[in-house]
Amino acid sequence: MPDNINKTKKGVNFPTPTSNSLFHDITEKDRQAAIEKIIEASCPRKSFFVMTTVAAILCTLGIAEGNSAVIIGGMLVAPMLSPSLAVAMGIGMADFKLIYRSIRVVAFSTLFSLGFSFAIAMLLERPDPATLNHEMLLRIGVSRDTLIIAVVAGIAASLSMIRSELHKYMAGIAIAVALIPPISMSAIGLRMLDLEIFYQSFMQFLFSLGGIILSALVVFALSKFYISRKKVAKELNDEEKMLKTGEKK
Repeated sequence: MPDNINKTKKGVNFPTPTSNSLFHDITEKDRQAAIEKIIEASCPRKSFFVMTTVAAILCTLGIAEGNSAVIIGGMLVAPMLSPSLAVAMGIGMADFKLIYRSIRVVAFSTLFSLGFSFAIAMLLERPDPATLNHEMLLRIGVSRDTLIIAVVAGIAASLSMIRSELHKYMAGIAIAVALIPPISMSAIGLRMLDLEIFYQSFMQFLFSLGGIILSALVVFALSKFYISRKKVAKELNDEEKMLKTGEKK
């Protein structure tokens, strides 16, 4: 095949296989923009935890009523994906400050979600273990599909943060990321005094979280994010100042 067949045809430029790589043409500007977006979206400000609470309430109500539309609404507003990506980014950069900060955000988000989900579950009628609806059953137990979905969602989410042309798909990715619903089902399990349901649902959350972090870690490593550690340090310092003063970032 002639060398120029991938280069031009009637004056139109065509990408070569090398330049068409997902990671080959990622620039320092792309990495810095992704770092800003991820750290900004996972900043542990009050609004972050308010939206986490809203997501937990919606998911709990949706699961209890078997209403998938309400569950999807909760998944769309849930902000837990961003700190999960921040954990992966911190591991890929060996930035222990970012890792510690992001794990804390994930941990507090989990506690907020579990606590408010349990509070809502206590206000609802206690479910009968023999008549669990379809949405409840989906959030109990871990399967191969759970891990596959989490891995794919992690890849898609991290890529959409890096490549601006993919950012418009974040809403769809948020629906695929099932982090809050299994936490809500864990709370419903506690409401039922069924520790097995609590355990199985919480394990689904942990497997999903682990799959997202591992796959995002691979994407960030291939994108050479370790080059941009100074940008992370600056963003975290700015975040600390903002949280102390209460100013907008």
